[in-house]
Amino acid sequence: MSRTLTRRLAWISAVAVVVLIVGLLVQDFQIINTENIGKDASHNVRSSINLVKYGIYSGQPISPEVVPGYRREPLPNFLLAFYLRVANTFSPGLLDNIGRSFSADFLLFIKQFNLIWAALLFLGLWLTSALVFSPLIAAHWLTLPQILLVNRFFVSKSINGMNTELIAGVILIWLGAILVITSRSRSWRWLLASGSVFGLVALTKATGAYVALPLLPLVALLLSGISKRFWPSLLAVALGFAFTVTPWLMRNQLYFSRPVIAQGGGDVLLIRSVFNQINQQQFGDAFYAYAPRDMRRDLLGPLMGLSDSDFSCEGRLSVFTRDLECDRRALEEERFGDVRSFYQRGKRAIPRNLSLDNDAKKTYALSSFSQHPINALKVSLPIGWRGFWGFRERKWPSIIVNFAAYSALLLAPVFGLIERRASWFMVSITPLAFFLFYSIFSHFLPRYSAPLAPSAVICLTMLLVDLFARLSIYVRPGKASLVSLS
Repeated sequence: MSRTLTRRLAWISAVAVVVLIVGLLVQDFQIINTENIGKDASHNVRSSINLVKYGIYSGQPISPEVVPGYRREPLPNFLLAFYLRVANTFSPGLLDNIGRSFSADFLLFIKQFNLIWAALLFLGLWLTSALVFSPLIAAHWLTLPQILLVNRFFVSKSINGMNTELIAGVILIWLGAILVITSRSRSWRWLLASGSVFGLVALTKATGAYVALPLLPLVALLLSGISKRFWPSLLAVALGFAFTVTPWLMRNQLYFSRPVIAQGGGDVLLIRSVFNQINQQQFGDAFYAYAPRDMRRDLLGPLMGLSDSDFSCEGRLSVFTRDLECDRRALEEERFGDVRSFYQRGKRAIPRNLSLDNDAKKTYALSSFSQHPINALKVSLPIGWRGFWGFRERKWPSIIVNFAAYSALLLAPVFGLIERRASWFMVSITPLAFFLFYSIFSHFLPRYSAPLAPSAVICLTMLLVDLFARLSIYVRPGKASLVSLS
């Protein structure tokens, strides 16, 4: 193939990616509507509006009397505040009449901010493909199905809300790309940049701060090996992380005497501590309860003698149902011992019965973890199974794609060791660490693992390309594969 033809094909394939991105953004724009955004997202939006109007980061109802808060991670809300400030400059009075509820027009406006994140996610997928696949033409073409899958199973489900999953997915993809670049250049600049993006992850999902503690040394080790370069590498990534998160930690230390990123955590730990009390039958039942619908109906139900009717108050699966009418009545009547649902026990029954504040919830939960550490690790299996279905789909074709993608993500380090290829680790290491952390310390709602979906799709593509390259050795002996991992 001539160089001229190669350049033309590369140009055509790049144009195809751009056209697809633009087309999907238009399609996603049409998904956006004026539906309510929910409690957590409203808290995020109020934090941004209070910051713009009064210069105070607070999730309290919008008012000049708000006091500083730290209930939510700051990065997404600071960026939304910047978006609102710019918009208010061009449309004075935009924020003047915003009170306890948001108008339909305002909801429509702020949700459009998500289109910027969707575009950055698609570009991040494109950059990652260009880094890990060769030749470049193949990387362009492989980007097309990746973007389609990520839009179908992740972006389209997040674009109409104001939670932080979409932003977290974007940063994780860009972190993977930057780590790949760092592994090849190993310069101080890229090491600092990697640490800084780790910090951005933590400022978007506070869990990232816990995940970073083991990951920063591990990344330094992967980049330098067991050599004298390990300590300078660790210092560089740690400095990048510290420069990013320290200002926010200092702010919270100043206001609240707590050098933490966000206030939450007690609820999730307490809920998980209740799940750790699962008995042997419930351990097995959890795999049915947390499987996608078609898998429950066609496979697990007949095998286990279960059906969705068992999720009722008197059913065998009632402990896995968070919105039981009998639980609602028990809570209203303060019959806390009669609450069935694991979630409602940890979220409401135990805290109300024992009058626990957030700090007391953490203490109570950690005490429970320490008393039953083996059971906590054991329960990580069905809880991990729950988070494994991050595509949040019910039908078999999507279930199969989900299974393949998340399996590729979980196995990526194994492939990296077998092939001694750093790209496997760099793309997957952070999302995999999140997956393991959520499996051990949370009740792992599927939306927690949704931000891992783009990275899972990248890992699936890497696996398929690797298999194709290996098969081509037998199909076309003596000839280079048409596409390979670079």
